[in-house]
Amino acid sequence: MFCIQLRAVCLLLAALVLMSACTGPSTTVSTTEPPTAVPSVAAPPTAAPAPTAPSAATEMPAPANAVLPAPLYVLDTGQIVRIERDGVTRKQITNEAPPAPDALAIVQFDVSPVDGTLVYLVQGVGTPPVLVRTDADGGNRTTLLDTMPVAAPLLSLDGATMALRVFEDYERPGTYTPGLYLMLVAGGEPRLILADKPTTDLSIEGGDGRGFEAVAWSPDGTKLLVHAFSLSVELCELAIVDVASGGIVYLAAPEPNLVAACTAAVWTLDGKAVYFSVANPGKGFNEPGIWRGDAMSGAATSVPIEPSDALLHMPFFAIDRLYAFVSSAPGENPVSSPAADPAELMALSYTMSSVPLTGGAFAALRRDAYQVYQALWAPDGSGAVIFENSEPSAIRLLWLPTDGSPGVELYKGTDLYSVRWGKP
Repeated sequence: MFCIQLRAVCLLLAALVLMSACTGPSTTVSTTEPPTAVPSVAAPPTAAPAPTAPSAATEMPAPANAVLPAPLYVLDTGQIVRIERDGVTRKQITNEAPPAPDALAIVQFDVSPVDGTLVYLVQGVGTPPVLVRTDADGGNRTTLLDTMPVAAPLLSLDGATMALRVFEDYERPGTYTPGLYLMLVAGGEPRLILADKPTTDLSIEGGDGRGFEAVAWSPDGTKLLVHAFSLSVELCELAIVDVASGGIVYLAAPEPNLVAACTAAVWTLDGKAVYFSVANPGKGFNEPGIWRGDAMSGAATSVPIEPSDALLHMPFFAIDRLYAFVSSAPGENPVSSPAADPAELMALSYTMSSVPLTGGAFAALRRDAYQVYQALWAPDGSGAVIFENSEPSAIRLLWLPTDGSPGVELYKGTDLYSVRWGKP
């Protein structure tokens, strides 16, 4: 039976099961309830964060009642909902039929930063998923592909191309070569750029076989940051793929028993390096600190930050500093303890912070802290939307400005999986 076999979605669903009680589909989307301010617990910092590089696209003037820097698309219970910049107005964009009563219709999507075009995957039962393209408002629905087991559509920064993961067709072995593909958003056949590496030596920890899935385009569009995951065990590491040649470079970890973690990582603005975390696959969570990996060689160096046992989450690259959510656990950071309970790590609170790229002490951008398990930074660095799960029966989407002003609750539900910015 066909089903989208995406590692990232599986991990996210597992996290939702552990961190939030699922109570069924969300109710009808409200379009009248105003956004709820989430007050900070102390006065905001006086220093404003550094601006990020300006967007190449022409942006429309912000409406007078704007809360968000751009419209926000939310994947809620298998459908895509758009939240307008006022943080209040909402519209369900898709109305796809689920493949079964207990299944989600849409499980992955992306949005073009150029014109807001949507691409998404509709699950199938007994058939491959359907890759769909629509306008920003859901109109002009077009089926791009329905014959290949694809996943993880990732649109390029110019909106013309998408990267795709193609899995083995287990019902028709040998029909397609599994690996990393490129496809024009306008349509056409996907083109293989890097085939999966079959497992040949099981004596190597995790085996030597790898599958590849794109997670971020480089700023110049010539490279892809990818998850290189083991085909035999739960192991994943970061690598960089050259789009033209298909050449691959693995980001180096500082010790043999560590890997460049398949958690959120970020390109520098010039595309010459990636900032990432490292992990011990046996522990299942990241080590403290952050590393800078060279995009050409994969060589990595540690960024000297203080405190040295800080646990970083969801980094974002600004012009002269790094933004991240930093753990604020009392006493010894659980990640430093060999006997750490994973449940303790899930309960850690994180504070939005910044640090100079040359290293040093973190500075809090806000005074409040949250149990963050996913975040989406605004492209202009003005804030981040976070998934927060302090309530056991619901996930909240919060907008947290980097200037320290009160946060705003945008959305609440039990089946929230992913968010993307639309075109301003």
